[in-house]
Amino acid sequence: MQYCKIGKTTPVSPKIFDLKRLEAQLSIANEEAYNVRQTDSGLSDVLYYEAQKLKQQILHLRKVVKSTSVF
Repeated sequence: MQYCKIGKTTPVSPKIFDLKRLEAQLSIANEEAYNVRQTDSGLSDVLYYEAQKLKQQILHLRKVVKSTSVF
């Protein structure tokens, strides 16, 4: 995390921490992998791998957000 150097120290979250965007990318990657499964199995495997990496990022981010929330 980066913090503002002037005035208050407020966290600046990078775009990678946008859960909704990551979930949308995961959905698109899964759909594309499914669509090309019959025609190009190699590309399908790569897309499924990328979807798995996105899923791991989402799960990790949810765990981080859950542990930092104070309720």
